[in-house]
Amino acid sequence: MKILHIFKNTNEKFFEPYIEFINYNFDVKEHVFMIQGTDKRIKKISRENVKFIKGVRYIQLVKELYKVDKIILHSLMSPTMILILFLQPWILKKCYWVIWGGDLYYYKYRKRNFKTKIYEMMRRAVIKNMGGIITHIKGDYQLSQKWYGVKGKYYYCFMYPSNLYKEHDISTIEKNNETIYIQIGNSSDPSNNHLEVLQKLEKYKDEKIKIICPLSYGNIEYRDKVLKEGAKIFGDKFEPLLDFMPFEEYLKLLAKIDMAIFNHKRQQAMGNITTLLGLGKKVYIRNDITTWDFCREHGLKVYNSNNNFEDLFDDMDEVIKEKNIKNVKEKFSEEKLKQDMLKIYKE
Repeated sequence: MKILHIFKNTNEKFFEPYIEFINYNFDVKEHVFMIQGTDKRIKKISRENVKFIKGVRYIQLVKELYKVDKIILHSLMSPTMILILFLQPWILKKCYWVIWGGDLYYYKYRKRNFKTKIYEMMRRAVIKNMGGIITHIKGDYQLSQKWYGVKGKYYYCFMYPSNLYKEHDISTIEKNNETIYIQIGNSSDPSNNHLEVLQKLEKYKDEKIKIICPLSYGNIEYRDKVLKEGAKIFGDKFEPLLDFMPFEEYLKLLAKIDMAIFNHKRQQAMGNITTLLGLGKKVYIRNDITTWDFCREHGLKVYNSNNNFEDLFDDMDEVIKEKNIKNVKEKFSEEKLKQDMLKIYKE
């Protein structure tokens, strides 16, 4: 069995640990990784089965498509890949699409013009005829059926080591217990809908709170709007995170969080959500997105961000907290990830 994985080089925080995980747990000879873009920003990856593709090197990628038994497409946000697959529909049966979120919800949130109409027509032809769809959010698979007429088989897998449950002793983390730490969003993408949350929380501006707001990647213009609004309402109680943090450092920050609000109108920030639930934190998401159903199906208690946060400072029941930790630990274990991967790779 030969399997080709295709990424974009803008997603290195996902593909670097993923490649290491695959190469450590599976046969290196069976997996080839092709990353669209240059390797200038990538420092850790120097494996023989990793290739960077740009310009004329796409010819090499096309040749590889015919040599392998399965093609794993990590997100579908590359117009170049859509065109390549659209022009070669006979290889789609061995293609498996790992849904990331934005690549699926492009259907709903794209700009409507002639150019996107043509592009969406190509995407539909590609997505509809793929052999398999990979996601741990079954609701997203169902949306792909509804929006694109997907025929491919559904494979459950949370796919990336960043989603793994990790045992951490957070009791030693220093924290001012008089202050309530509230995280809003996970990036500076407008889909976080920060402004709506900031305005709803304004009534608590005189309380002992600290607003933690990760804004290290995404839309710069939107980020500036959030910075301005956050500082205007909360002053020095608003603490933006503008630079990437090493994972262990970020985990220490999450350990201080009392509650987190993810106001996305689509499936997003799953790594943050499961990590926080696994740490016993109170998490708010919208109740009209596929993530809400996912949490219910996995026995995870989350709170509704569509309300006005009247229950924000209510203590989380210890039984619920322990149940969340237990379920994240079981359902996002390394062994579970390997089993789910094996089903995809070997079937």
